[in-house]
Amino acid sequence: MQIPHGISQHAGLDLATSALKRMNAIRTLLFICSPGTISTAMIAAIESEFPWLNVKTVPDLKLASAEFDNPVQLMLADVRLASALAEYWPELAHYHPAATLALIGTDDGEIASDHQRAKELEIVQGILPFNVNLDVFLSGLRIVLKGGTYFPSTGYRAQRSPPPETSEDPADTKPAPYNAGKQAIEKLTKRENEILARMAMGNQNKIIAAALSLSEHTVKIHIHNIITKLGVHNRTEVVALYFEYRRKDVTGNAGDTNRGQDGRSLSGDKY
Repeated sequence: MQIPHGISQHAGLDLATSALKRMNAIRTLLFICSPGTISTAMIAAIESEFPWLNVKTVPDLKLASAEFDNPVQLMLADVRLASALAEYWPELAHYHPAATLALIGTDDGEIASDHQRAKELEIVQGILPFNVNLDVFLSGLRIVLKGGTYFPSTGYRAQRSPPPETSEDPADTKPAPYNAGKQAIEKLTKRENEILARMAMGNQNKIIAAALSLSEHTVKIHIHNIITKLGVHNRTEVVALYFEYRRKDVTGNAGDTNRGQDGRSLSGDKY
């Protein structure tokens, strides 16, 4: 059957318009870090998890101060560049006015002063540690992409504090805030844990309600109880504490802190 020329042109125009709309919806996730920090496998994982993102990498802040094919939604800079961000931020903001900024690094506090300076400038949405499971990293990234903040509870939150007194019990060597959060999470009910896990996945209340066959009102009550029990102030802090709890448990039970439970490395070319 022959399609009339006019209809065929119209269909082609619709397809072109649809493709253009999809193109306009694409946003850039810009990594500013040394070559080799972000593996091709990690880029593929991020673009699979967030289909609207196109991952780009540049080695320094100067090269980040340029226009890209798609608008930059989020810049993830190596935490070692934090001290230079005060100088470069006005230029970065000029080229990427809609972008937010977060840092990436290892959560050992060795460069906490650089982070502290950036945080004082109020330009940093969070810090995403690299020595975590891939799913934890992606979940933290999701929080920042949605406009939330994600700071690990230890290491980067403040200047390095004096080491705690040693204890014969290895379980006692973890920071007190972590132990408090761990105990609070372990005291949650089964239902609260189910809701907490779905909050960590970025589910909205109505999605949680549908998945667990609850009313939205009941979900809100559970979330209020979770916030109260964990001693935090909002939903974002709940999720951050949950990921910190998971991260500490995983790294505490694994010899290689750069590998997840399935053995996948989060950073470097061996990912």
